[in-house]
Amino acid sequence: MSVSIKFNKQGIEKIKKQMERELNRQIQIGVRDLRKDSEKFLEIVLRKREKIGEDALSFGLEDFKEIPNIQMNIKTILDDLKIHGCISDNSSMYVTGEMDIYLTMEGIEYFKDKERVNQLEQMSSNVTNFYGPVNNMQMQQGTVNSTQTQTISTESVDFDKVAEFVEKIKKYDSLLEDEYGEQATEVREKLNEISSLVQKKENTGRIKSLLIELKNLSVGVGGSLIATGIIEGIKLLFM
Repeated sequence: MSVSIKFNKQGIEKIKKQMERELNRQIQIGVRDLRKDSEKFLEIVLRKREKIGEDALSFGLEDFKEIPNIQMNIKTILDDLKIHGCISDNSSMYVTGEMDIYLTMEGIEYFKDKERVNQLEQMSSNVTNFYGPVNNMQMQQGTVNSTQTQTISTESVDFDKVAEFVEKIKKYDSLLEDEYGEQATEVREKLNEISSLVQKKENTGRIKSLLIELKNLSVGVGGSLIATGIIEGIKLLFM
């Protein structure tokens, strides 16, 4: 079965403009976040959305009096929000100053996504504290979904350091599904078992085994800041 679709000149121009806008949006998103006044505009829009439970909203310029020089900057703000995909291209402002704003998922989730990025960046900065001379460790590079085994020569475990490490990772519990997917539950189980053993100050062999299993799980997670932090943190524990 074949399907034939024909576009008239107007349809082709519309698609071309949509592609240009999307390309421009992707380029600009890679460079920066929304302007500060655009973020304030979006914050006010989301505030009203939360209040009335609608994604299509009407406003007047007076609704945005918190934003300096709103009359001069409104076009730039709307363009900025459209470029970043936070509002639909159908959103518009009339000569009367009235506006129809149609939110997108990007706009609704913008501040949540930004907070998540900030948390990951914070995790990345914490990872730098993990680096240092490493003994009795294996490095594995260029592999995905792989495991490795190793004999640890360290005879004892510093329970306080292990406890501190576990608590640091648990702070990012809400992000584990995004980073580990279906393996997030397994990561939590290992962290909880390690925490229990550390509190009892017993079975150092089992603690070491769990830490290595946790590291092996993390090796298979490509591009994850949390996984990288876990790997480097476990290396530090075995220095």
